Amino acid sequence: MNKKTEDAMETYNKKLIMLMGLLLINGISYAKVRSITTRRDFEQSIAKDPMVVLFFYDDRNKNILRMYEDVSKNQRYDDADIVFLKINAARKELFDLAQMYGVTHMPAFIFFYQGKPVMDNGNRVMLTGSITQDQLQSYIDQYYGAKIDQYITRKEARKEKRIEQENDSWKPYFYPRDMFVPGYDPSERNLE
Repeated sequence: MNKKTEDAMETYNKKLIMLMGLLLINGISYAKVRSITTRRDFEQSIAKDPMVVLFFYDDRNKNILRMYEDVSKNQRYDDADIVFLKINAARKELFDLAQMYGVTHMPAFIFFYQGKPVMDNGNRVMLTGSITQDQLQSYIDQYYGAKIDQYITRKEARKEKRIEQENDSWKPYFYPRDMFVPGYDPSERNLE
Protein backbone atom coordinates (compact mmCIF):
# COMPACT_ATOMS: atom_id res chain seq x y z
CA MET A 1 0.00 0.00 0.00
CA ASN A 2 1.11 3.53 -0.61
CA LYS A 3 1.35 6.23 2.04
CA LYS A 4 -1.91 7.93 1.03
CA THR A 5 -3.90 4.68 1.31
CA GLU A 6 -2.36 3.90 4.71
CA ASP A 7 -3.26 7.37 6.01
CA ALA A 8 -6.82 7.02 4.74
CA MET A 9 -7.18 3.60 6.41
CA GLU A 10 -5.77 4.94 9.68
CA THR A 11 -8.20 7.88 9.64
CA TYR A 12 -11.08 5.53 8.85
CA ASN A 13 -10.11 3.21 11.73
CA LYS A 14 -9.87 6.12 14.19
CA LYS A 15 -13.31 7.37 13.17
CA LEU A 16 -14.75 3.87 13.45
CA ILE A 17 -13.28 3.41 16.93
CA MET A 18 -14.66 6.79 18.06
CA LEU A 19 -18.10 5.94 16.67
CA MET A 20 -18.12 2.56 18.41
CA GLY A 21 -17.06 4.20 21.67
CA LEU A 22 -19.84 6.78 21.44
CA LEU A 23 -22.42 4.10 20.71
CA LEU A 24 -21.20 2.03 23.64
CA ILE A 25 -21.25 4.98 26.04
CA ASN A 26 -24.69 6.04 24.82
CA GLY A 27 -26.02 2.50 25.20
CA ILE A 28 -24.66 2.17 28.72
CA SER A 29 -25.90 5.55 29.92
CA TYR A 30 -29.49 4.97 28.81
CA ALA A 31 -29.77 1.20 29.31
CA LYS A 32 -31.67 1.29 32.59
CA VAL A 33 -34.01 -1.57 31.70
CA ARG A 34 -32.39 -4.86 30.77
CA SER A 35 -34.15 -7.12 28.35
CA ILE A 36 -34.15 -10.80 29.29
CA THR A 37 -33.84 -13.11 26.30
CA THR A 38 -33.14 -16.50 27.91
CA ARG A 39 -34.02 -18.32 31.10
CA ARG A 40 -30.34 -18.44 32.04
CA ASP A 41 -30.13 -14.67 31.60
CA PHE A 42 -33.05 -14.32 33.99
CA GLU A 43 -31.60 -16.66 36.62
CA GLN A 44 -28.22 -14.93 36.58
CA SER A 45 -29.75 -11.46 36.89
CA ILE A 46 -31.99 -12.49 39.77
CA ALA A 47 -29.15 -14.24 41.61
CA LYS A 48 -26.54 -11.48 41.42
CA ASP A 49 -28.59 -8.33 41.95
CA PRO A 50 -30.09 -7.65 45.40
CA MET A 51 -33.18 -5.65 44.35
CA VAL A 52 -34.95 -6.47 41.08
CA VAL A 53 -38.20 -5.26 39.57
CA LEU A 54 -39.35 -7.68 36.89
CA PHE A 55 -41.82 -6.63 34.20
CA PHE A 56 -43.71 -9.28 32.21
CA TYR A 57 -45.32 -7.84 29.11
CA ASP A 58 -46.61 -8.80 25.71
CA ASP A 59 -46.85 -6.89 22.45
CA ARG A 60 -49.96 -4.98 23.59
CA ASN A 61 -48.14 -3.22 26.46
CA LYS A 62 -45.83 -0.79 24.62
CA ASN A 63 -47.13 2.32 26.42
CA ILE A 64 -46.58 0.74 29.85
CA LEU A 65 -43.08 -0.27 28.74
CA ARG A 66 -42.24 3.41 28.20
CA MET A 67 -43.58 4.25 31.66
CA TYR A 68 -41.48 1.41 33.15
CA GLU A 69 -38.36 2.81 31.50
CA ASP A 70 -39.14 6.25 32.94
CA VAL A 71 -39.46 4.79 36.45
CA SER A 72 -36.11 3.01 36.03
CA LYS A 73 -34.42 6.39 35.51
CA ASN A 74 -35.40 7.60 38.99
CA GLN A 75 -32.17 8.82 40.62
CA ARG A 76 -32.94 7.25 43.99
CA TYR A 77 -33.46 3.84 42.39
CA ASP A 78 -30.30 4.28 40.36
CA ASP A 79 -28.33 5.16 43.51
CA ALA A 80 -29.67 2.00 45.18
CA ASP A 81 -28.68 -0.09 42.13
CA ILE A 82 -32.19 -1.47 41.67
CA VAL A 83 -32.24 -3.56 38.52
CA PHE A 84 -35.19 -3.30 36.17
CA LEU A 85 -35.76 -6.32 33.94
CA LYS A 86 -38.30 -6.87 31.21
CA ILE A 87 -39.49 -10.16 29.77
CA ASN A 88 -41.60 -10.42 26.66
CA ALA A 89 -43.89 -13.26 27.73
CA ALA A 90 -45.28 -13.47 24.19
CA ARG A 91 -42.07 -15.32 23.26
CA LYS A 92 -42.58 -19.06 23.61
CA GLU A 93 -39.23 -19.70 25.31
CA LEU A 94 -40.01 -17.11 28.03
CA PHE A 95 -43.70 -17.81 28.55
CA ASP A 96 -42.87 -20.60 31.02
CA LEU A 97 -41.23 -18.00 33.32
CA ALA A 98 -44.51 -16.14 33.50
CA GLN A 99 -46.32 -19.36 34.34
CA MET A 100 -43.69 -20.29 36.93
CA TYR A 101 -44.40 -17.06 38.85
CA GLY A 102 -48.17 -17.29 38.50
CA VAL A 103 -48.60 -14.45 36.01
CA THR A 104 -52.03 -14.76 34.45
CA HIS A 105 -52.64 -11.15 33.37
CA MET A 106 -50.30 -8.89 31.42
CA PRO A 107 -48.62 -6.62 32.21
CA ALA A 108 -47.31 -7.85 35.55
CA PHE A 109 -44.62 -6.54 37.89
CA ILE A 110 -42.89 -8.86 40.37
CA PHE A 111 -40.38 -7.75 42.98
CA PHE A 112 -37.31 -9.78 43.98
CA TYR A 113 -34.95 -9.31 46.90
CA GLN A 114 -31.71 -11.28 47.08
CA GLY A 115 -32.84 -13.79 44.48
CA LYS A 116 -36.25 -14.54 45.96
CA PRO A 117 -39.67 -13.05 45.26
CA VAL A 118 -40.77 -10.46 47.81
CA MET A 119 -43.60 -11.89 49.91
CA ASP A 120 -46.39 -10.09 51.75
CA ASN A 121 -48.59 -12.14 54.10
CA GLY A 122 -47.45 -15.34 52.38
CA ASN A 123 -48.28 -14.07 48.89
CA ARG A 124 -45.87 -13.04 46.18
CA VAL A 125 -45.90 -9.27 45.70
CA MET A 126 -47.26 -8.74 42.20
CA LEU A 127 -48.78 -5.75 40.50
CA THR A 128 -50.90 -6.53 37.42
CA GLY A 129 -52.89 -4.68 34.83
CA SER A 130 -52.59 -1.15 33.53
CA ILE A 131 -50.99 0.91 36.28
CA THR A 132 -49.66 4.42 36.49
CA GLN A 133 -46.11 5.54 37.10
CA ASP A 134 -47.08 6.78 40.57
CA GLN A 135 -48.58 3.40 41.48
CA LEU A 136 -45.44 1.55 40.45
CA GLN A 137 -43.18 3.96 42.34
CA SER A 138 -45.44 3.67 45.37
CA TYR A 139 -45.07 -0.14 45.34
CA ILE A 140 -41.30 0.09 44.89
CA ASP A 141 -41.04 2.53 47.79
CA GLN A 142 -43.35 0.41 49.93
CA TYR A 143 -41.43 -2.83 49.48
CA TYR A 144 -37.88 -1.54 48.97
CA GLY A 145 -37.99 1.83 50.78
CA ALA A 146 -36.00 0.91 53.91
CA LYS A 147 -33.65 -1.30 51.91
CA ILE A 148 -33.00 1.53 49.46
CA ASP A 149 -32.10 3.91 52.29
CA GLN A 150 -29.81 1.34 53.94
CA TYR A 151 -28.12 0.49 50.64
CA ILE A 152 -27.50 4.14 49.75
CA THR A 153 -26.13 4.85 53.25
CA ARG A 154 -23.72 1.88 53.06
CA LYS A 155 -22.71 2.83 49.53
CA GLU A 156 -21.91 6.41 50.59
CA ALA A 157 -19.93 5.16 53.62
CA ARG A 158 -17.87 2.85 51.36
CA LYS A 159 -17.26 5.73 48.98
CA GLU A 160 -16.11 8.06 51.78
CA LYS A 161 -13.83 5.36 53.21
CA ARG A 162 -12.33 4.70 49.77
CA ILE A 163 -11.69 8.44 49.26
CA GLU A 164 -10.10 8.69 52.71
CA GLN A 165 -7.85 5.71 51.99
CA GLU A 166 -6.92 7.20 48.64
CA ASN A 167 -6.04 10.54 50.25
CA ASP A 168 -3.92 8.80 52.89
CA SER A 169 -2.11 6.74 50.27
CA TRP A 170 -0.33 9.71 48.68
CA LYS A 171 0.88 11.36 51.91
CA PRO A 172 4.15 9.39 52.24
CA TYR A 173 5.22 10.70 48.85
CA PHE A 174 4.78 14.35 49.78
CA TYR A 175 5.58 14.36 53.48
CA PRO A 176 7.91 11.41 53.99
CA ARG A 177 9.92 12.45 57.04
CA ASP A 178 7.54 14.82 58.76
CA MET A 179 4.73 12.29 59.06
CA PHE A 180 6.06 8.80 58.82
CA VAL A 181 9.43 8.57 60.60
CA PRO A 182 8.97 7.63 64.24
CA GLY A 183 10.77 9.95 66.66
CA TYR A 184 11.53 12.59 64.02
CA ASP A 185 10.92 16.18 65.09
CA PRO A 186 11.00 18.72 62.22
CA SER A 187 12.13 21.49 64.63
CA GLU A 188 15.39 19.60 65.23
CA ARG A 189 16.47 19.88 61.61
CA ASN A 190 20.00 21.01 61.04
CA LEU A 191 19.72 23.44 58.16
CA GLU A 192 23.35 24.70 58.27
